[in-house]
Amino acid sequence: MNGSGSRPSLPIATGDFKPLRALGQLYVDKTRRIAALLQPAYQYVFLARPRRFGKSLLVSTLEALFKGERERFAGTWIHGSDWPWEPHAVLRLDMTPSRIGDLETSLRNRMTLLYQAHEMKMPVGDWSASELLEALIEGLARERKVVALIDEYDAPIHHHLERPELLPDIQDTLRQFYGVLKDCDADLHFAFLTGVTRFARTSIFSGLNNLIDVSFEPAFSDLLGFTEAELDRYLTPYMETMAQTQRRSLRAVRRTLQEGYDGYLFAENGVRVYNPYSILHSLHRQRQDNYWADSATPVFLTRLLVTRSGDLRDLVGQKAKQATRAFFHWEEPDLLAAMYQTGYLTLKAQDGEYVLAFPNREVEQTFTETLLGEFLPYPGAANAAVAALGAALQRDDYDAFFQQFNALLRRVPHPLQIGNHDYCQLFLQVAFILLGYEVGAERSNYRGRMDTVVETAEKIIVLEYKVNGTAAAALEQLEAQGYHHKFLGRGKRIVGVGVNFDREARQATEWLSRPYPAPARDGT
Repeated sequence: MNGSGSRPSLPIATGDFKPLRALGQLYVDKTRRIAALLQPAYQYVFLARPRRFGKSLLVSTLEALFKGERERFAGTWIHGSDWPWEPHAVLRLDMTPSRIGDLETSLRNRMTLLYQAHEMKMPVGDWSASELLEALIEGLARERKVVALIDEYDAPIHHHLERPELLPDIQDTLRQFYGVLKDCDADLHFAFLTGVTRFARTSIFSGLNNLIDVSFEPAFSDLLGFTEAELDRYLTPYMETMAQTQRRSLRAVRRTLQEGYDGYLFAENGVRVYNPYSILHSLHRQRQDNYWADSATPVFLTRLLVTRSGDLRDLVGQKAKQATRAFFHWEEPDLLAAMYQTGYLTLKAQDGEYVLAFPNREVEQTFTETLLGEFLPYPGAANAAVAALGAALQRDDYDAFFQQFNALLRRVPHPLQIGNHDYCQLFLQVAFILLGYEVGAERSNYRGRMDTVVETAEKIIVLEYKVNGTAAAALEQLEAQGYHHKFLGRGKRIVGVGVNFDREARQATEWLSRPYPAPARDGT
């Protein structure tokens, strides 16, 4: 599947540097960026990135570097550099929760393994995991410099978000454990922590005031993920194979991969990157699909959107500054911040400022499919209904479209039926996105903000809504504000649709459609 000859296989099931290199699999060389991270100015470093973005590979690469394993880096930039290759005592911890015992027990088990790996005698007695870590660092520092690498530092909290009663104790345990890094400052040469979300220092890293967060630094925006230049250098042969398999041009394949997996921007003035997990799986399987969805969208994100009567307009297009710099608070999570930090929204330059947007088609469809699952008890049963909506839209049959839409609404359990303008708009947007259409909400023109715009290959549909009003009033507002004028001259048909929703019935009760430019009326 991945080709033959000297071309290396793709690291589909390998997320660790040592086995990846031992197997001769493809390694996209990030060592020049890594070397910039290992300058004296960076002693304690934190990096937040979404799941499956290569954090564990980065941690294991740092481990090999600090162990002085130069032979593993043959052919990379750092192999020919002046890196000293001095062996350090490396403490590598993966904080992904185990299935056995509570967090303290799990940490003690990890410490037992670390003592064994470093051939150190573990203290006897009722020592906490924090005390064991401190004793280990102090003992190792007598012989050589110590490096601490902590992967998925926030995993214990994310793993228990559905059980908030456990989180205060988990937070306290993590605060004590990570606090050892501050206590052992004199013995640590370098410490690196990575995870998905950013917690305030006071909640997790109490006292660790010299921790440098490089998550938003442009110089490290492409430390994880693949750039366009890296696609050209490392992945062109695999894309050529896909083009041959699919009987398409290389340019067409590149465009499809870009629409599906590109678009992540982690810093203003940074470099845009592809999701490495998704594009590697796509090239391995020789087809485009939503691979990032294999590990599922966090349920708490979609539930936040639904229970707060939210709308996709509350996410996409919002100014990014506050959300990207926010900390994650499990007690009262900020939806925008959580969506950004978990990778479902990213930065996008727009009109001279940065806003939040879905990075690509894969993420948008993954999120909306999960969101539909929050509305419907059996989301799989809605697939045919959504397809019917698409067929009706294609033939401009709005009677069939809204009858099918009302049938979908009737499947929503009553407690979730908000029944207002935002709820109906959100549900419609979910359907449009699942159909693969480009959808915008609350788009502005020079006179106001339109409710929803849907763009297909052939036409642009502008929808305006009323609640307990009339479809005629909605269409009149659309025309009076000139919402459709923005799309004239685009070479596509334009259709305006006015819709009225009944709050009590929780249904669309009236709808009117009109093509533009509208045909001349009698007497005009």
